[in-house]
Amino acid sequence: MLPRAAATLTGLFALSLAGCAGESGPPDYGDRRPVILISIDSLRADRCTPYGHVPEFAPGEQTTPFLARMASEGVLFERASSASPWTLPSHMSLLTGMHPREHGVRLRTQRAGDGLELLSGRLRSAGYQTAGFFSGPFLHPVWGFGHGFDVYQPGADYLADDQNTRALAGAWTEETEQIHDRSHLDKECAAQVMGKALGWLEKKDRYRKPFFLFLHLWDPHYDYYPPAEYRSRFLPQDDGSVTGDELLKEDVPLTDDLRAGLMALYDAEIRYTDDWMAALDAKLQEWGIADDVILLVTSDHGDEFMEHGNRGHHRTLYEEVMHVPMLLRAPGLAPAGRRIAGSVSINDAAATLLDLAGVPGWPERSGRSLRPLWAESDRDYTVRMDLLRPAQKIQLLGWREGKDKMIFDSTATQGLVFDLDADRAELAPGVFGPRDPHAVLQRALAALNAEPRTPPYPPGSAAEPSHVSEALSQVGYVDDK
Repeated sequence: MLPRAAATLTGLFALSLAGCAGESGPPDYGDRRPVILISIDSLRADRCTPYGHVPEFAPGEQTTPFLARMASEGVLFERASSASPWTLPSHMSLLTGMHPREHGVRLRTQRAGDGLELLSGRLRSAGYQTAGFFSGPFLHPVWGFGHGFDVYQPGADYLADDQNTRALAGAWTEETEQIHDRSHLDKECAAQVMGKALGWLEKKDRYRKPFFLFLHLWDPHYDYYPPAEYRSRFLPQDDGSVTGDELLKEDVPLTDDLRAGLMALYDAEIRYTDDWMAALDAKLQEWGIADDVILLVTSDHGDEFMEHGNRGHHRTLYEEVMHVPMLLRAPGLAPAGRRIAGSVSINDAAATLLDLAGVPGWPERSGRSLRPLWAESDRDYTVRMDLLRPAQKIQLLGWREGKDKMIFDSTATQGLVFDLDADRAELAPGVFGPRDPHAVLQRALAALNAEPRTPPYPPGSAAEPSHVSEALSQVGYVDDK
């Protein structure tokens, strides 16, 4: 059921068939199959249907029926981890195939280094048309995300305004602060992003030639303001007491009832986003290219709802923020209905897409193609995680292989070691000093210490006044200088 997405797409593209009436049959892409990469901001794996989620107040509903269909038609990675618990470094990892200490963009004051090639640039060099449409402020070109795209534009209304775009691209001001505030209030970003993306594909029949499309969908990010029809479906006994903006209000106690209500609204935002992905797929089916497209869907991080005493994200490396969905559909290249149990990272996504597209990758980068996990043997990849917030005295390094996970607190100089099979909620860690002879701890520290100390492409800088940092902290992004 696509009540809003399908109806809107029908209106937006009612003339689509007329635009390609002169063409006969589906496109022939030769050896360059189209690639679509979708990142859904703030989406936890455990709130997705194919990962076992059943909505508390609406057990008959699914949060992600499209992702469930993707799982049946492609590959689902059960133990995928983000690279960092917030948007900027995670997306840099997603698009470069490098973990945060490798690409160096770990703070809000840093941008992609000169010469750092993104997935978009690699594919454009191989003859692809490239376009990206984003809906969160940290995906703006000011941080270097526009490299390698023929077209890279904001899809959300609050970012599409010319004045707002100039403000984000220039020096940080009070106007920039207001734009970030608006990012939490924009209620239907997916519709805006999908509309612009499909418009780009259709113009000049671009979808008939090899293309790379990157989409960033923001709606599951707090605050939680789903369209009314989705709110009523996931919170059917709605008395209006949950407004959707309480998660970061530290002065509002997050009672069990309020927490459950917020998570129901979060589920509603997720379903709204999933419906728009289904609508995109319906258009690919209409064009006859769905089986040609290599499609990967993932997330940059999740959100905490007091599992470890925190709200939101950008605070810890626990699974509620680090365990993200990752699914791949590539008919003829990847099997249907395969679930991969091995640990992987979102910074393996770029290498995987390049491999499947037949484009040479970056052998010097840490990200590795995931093809061997279904073509040869399901095994664990080494996963690295990172959170650096010097002003808050937070310096965390994470490591995972399979069920074993370690979070090292550089400030307290101690490591927390978890067996995620025995302790999925991460409530009973082993606590060790860096010299303790614990096998998992020492294996993790050895891997982290073996990393180069200097990024191969040192990050550039982005100036940000202190009053903007203070203002942004009120909406979840605490000063990171």
